Amino acid sequence: MAGNKVCCKPDLYTVGVCLVIALLCIAGISFIIIGTFYLGECVLEKHIPIYVLVQGVLFLLIGCTLVMLLSSDKLILFFLLFSTLCIFWFCWLITGSIWVFRHYLSYHGECNAVLYLFAFWTLIVQYIGLGIAFLASVIYCCLFCIMLWACLAVNG
Repeated sequence: MAGNKVCCKPDLYTVGVCLVIALLCIAGISFIIIGTFYLGECVLEKHIPIYVLVQGVLFLLIGCTLVMLLSSDKLILFFLLFSTLCIFWFCWLITGSIWVFRHYLSYHGECNAVLYLFAFWTLIVQYIGLGIAFLASVIYCCLFCIMLWACLAVNG
């Protein structure tokens, strides 16, 4: 302790949120760089580089909105913005999946391999993350219901 300042160890929630925000920003920047660099290099599907570019901007917006949501007192406004961006992300994920996955067998020579494989594998990673988040939510809800049931059983 130096002077009047007290150092506190951050809790697991704060560390997790900071890691998620950092991951969103790093992913967003990499998506923007790849999408911009290979913007005209996919003859097979001209929307793939646009998908990657917009996905990067979307990740940065979600990360910034998450920071504002957690640090502002206007919770409803930023929560609505965050929810809208997340819904748009999910719709954009499905749209990008249609553009990318339908050309899996025929992208060789027609689309830049770095761009296509980046879009392909990041889509798969996003679906895995979405599945893990869904599974964690189901487990959390089940545990909450069990705790509520046990509390009602004990207290009558």
